[in-house]
Amino acid sequence: MKKIKELIILYPSFEKGGATENLINFTNICAEKEIKIYLISNITQRDKIKFFNRNIKFYNVKSKITIGSLNRLITSINSIITLFTLLKKINNKNSLIVSFQSHILPIIFSKIFKRKIIIRNSEDILAATKYADYKISASFVYLLKIFFYNFSDGIITNAIKAKNSLDKILFKNKAKLIYNPYLKNIYKNKNNKRKKIILSVGRLCKQKNQVTAIKAFALFLNKFPDYKLIIIGHGKDEKKLRQLCLNLNISKNVIFKGWVFNLKKYYLEAKILIFPSLYEGLPNTLIEAVNYNLPCISSRCSGAVDILSNRYGIFISNNQSIQLSNKMVDSILNYKKTLSNTQMIKKKLSRFLIKPQVLKYISFCNNILD
Repeated sequence: MKKIKELIILYPSFEKGGATENLINFTNICAEKEIKIYLISNITQRDKIKFFNRNIKFYNVKSKITIGSLNRLITSINSIITLFTLLKKINNKNSLIVSFQSHILPIIFSKIFKRKIIIRNSEDILAATKYADYKISASFVYLLKIFFYNFSDGIITNAIKAKNSLDKILFKNKAKLIYNPYLKNIYKNKNNKRKKIILSVGRLCKQKNQVTAIKAFALFLNKFPDYKLIIIGHGKDEKKLRQLCLNLNISKNVIFKGWVFNLKKYYLEAKILIFPSLYEGLPNTLIEAVNYNLPCISSRCSGAVDILSNRYGIFISNNQSIQLSNKMVDSILNYKKTLSNTQMIKKKLSRFLIKPQVLKYISFCNNILD
């Protein structure tokens, strides 16, 4: 079997969040394994310190335009130009392209240069299309994915539901389920000093569905008026969410923290995490919360059942604030059982440890190269 020696990794938009953490973990383990990395991204000097310098070469594709959507477009175009340049220079038969973002153009260029490419799909593409802000453009992108994804040499996806949605559009069995390389270690300590806090973590946008979380919390306050809801994250919906809190007359009980780099303190202090996302891939937030023994109530978005399990997880239907509120009340009233179920879930968290999962990535790359 051939062994991968060089990886060209495309990640045009280096953003805060779990997907970036997975990229960093994957890249660093590959570099440790003496695989040469060419990373194409709009990465800053400050973010470069998160990577091992050895065996990693950075190609910065940062755009000078600051307008969000236009910035992403220019950055994606710059990444393709850089990929074009690299493919002309690198002619190693043991090299491979791995696309972590914006896959369609990289697939086209890989075929032009007769190079093999793996793409990493990090969401349930059916649900992402269904709940998109702009249905027409999302449907068009979905059709493009149906066509072009079939020209990739392999697809890594991170949850059963996400894989099932891919299998519906792929002509061959190209999709491989590999869980996120996210956890550095399993947290061993137990924490019994939790406060009257409900926690919500995620970008403030339609996908993360904080509207349902806030409406549910307003109902929950009728039973537990001394609780606080802490919302961690930033995004375009912040003004709308703050106004919703005002309309529901719960602003004094809701705290917007913005972006927080280290969430450990909040995971250890809160009583429950609520996670009503409309769609996901594999939510690192749920992995991290369970690791810190924090009970979770989640929608059945992609990845939630993989992490929490049907047996011990607490789930709600999409956009059901009354149902979420009832589950929150029940979890607090039966908190000892809630904690016990979380401990049972935690027993299987080793599936998300960094090194074993990255080794599965590398093995898949070797198989594609062969």
